Amino acid sequence: MKKAYLIIVTALLLLSIGCTKDNFISTGNSKGRFDGSTLEYLEAHHYDWDSTAIMIRHAGEDMVKLFEGKDEKHPEITFFGMTNHSIRRYLLQNDIKQVRDLDAEWCKSILLQHVVDGKHFRTDFPIGEPGDFGSIGTGGITFPTLGGTELWVRTWVDEKGGIVENGARPIFVYFKKVSREFDISSGDMEQDNGVVHALEYWFTLGQEEK
Repeated sequence: MKKAYLIIVTALLLLSIGCTKDNFISTGNSKGRFDGSTLEYLEAHHYDWDSTAIMIRHAGEDMVKLFEGKDEKHPEITFFGMTNHSIRRYLLQNDIKQVRDLDAEWCKSILLQHVVDGKHFRTDFPIGEPGDFGSIGTGGITFPTLGGTELWVRTWVDEKGGIVENGARPIFVYFKKVSREFDISSGDMEQDNGVVHALEYWFTLGQEEK
């Protein structure tokens, strides 16, 4: 009986892994739609985003308005977001107890370096080739962030069964300020006023600055 149970569990795990085309973390359905603001979406998905939502509120009213879709200058945004894991790792590494102990202005500066104007989906990002030694390569697209920095965003299409169209189409984000590229673990999560692309779990808060 125990052996049969293990076989069933293993089969279910393999099925769940095989069904996804993209790297995925539990931040919502891939290419899903959430009825509400970006801030409401983050607060509704506690496992991956509760520290991120706290950081937004801690950063001040301007950030709250931006993520609620109430900023008249930026009614729609795309957020290349850092998850709880990224924030908690930074807190642990710097012996900081909680998000609210961070400098609010610093939080605002960091958040804005992850936000670009307008809604941008995976299909809006051209295929790109990485450069040598961590430099920008060819293709892709460059976005100015609301924090005054630039992101180079690209996709890559892997063949599957000899057919390119059947392969995964991962997203990569390159922070020009520090010349570092990171994977998007789950993307195309749309809200009323925005789109969220979740940075990989191994991204650590502050890596966009150093």
